[in-house]
Amino acid sequence: MAQVAVIGLGRFGFHAATLLTKAGHDVLAIDVDREVVQRARDQVSQAVVLDARETEALRDLGIPDFDTVVLSLGERVDASALITLHLKEIGVSRLIAKATSADHARLLRLIGVDEIIFPEHDAAERLARRLTNVNLLDFIPLGDSHSIRELAAAADFVGMSLAELKLRNRYGVQVVAIRHAAQGALTVNPGPDRTIQESDTLFVLGTNEALDRMGGP
Repeated sequence: MAQVAVIGLGRFGFHAATLLTKAGHDVLAIDVDREVVQRARDQVSQAVVLDARETEALRDLGIPDFDTVVLSLGERVDASALITLHLKEIGVSRLIAKATSADHARLLRLIGVDEIIFPEHDAAERLARRLTNVNLLDFIPLGDSHSIRELAAAADFVGMSLAELKLRNRYGVQVVAIRHAAQGALTVNPGPDRTIQESDTLFVLGTNEALDRMGGP
């Protein structure tokens, strides 16, 4: 169980805090809006009314000792940058921040944010990929160049084994898991003799370029 502080309880921050709590983490939620904090109290481990620009108050809460701090301040780019600077100065080891634009992201990276999140951009990208490729169920980006894509078994895959499909040789991708919907069973690192069935879902790892060649979006 990790200790996570979420600063900023807008839509993204609130949902992040509650979902992290449900996942078993110890979550401290912080916002200047007393009403929002009150709403969060029953959803997280602890919720505090605080202006996160007050560095000493952050230090008094023990924020430097948290495993991860998530910063989500919406359109308030100036406040986001200032609080990011303060968090790094007091010794936060892992800082994840929401950005609203490419310029905002560049600024946060220059200050020292460890990971940038674009919720709206990511949601739009997922939608575009799903609408472009009817077999694509979901995807997990791994950095800028790689992904794991969750694909419904293509019709021409059904009845063939992984050895026969030769996906690694043909496209440079690897099937890391297969879920059989009818049985609800997940096979991790399936062997070459595994035959693809009509209700199978394939989890395929590779570069985005290779996955696109395979027939993805």
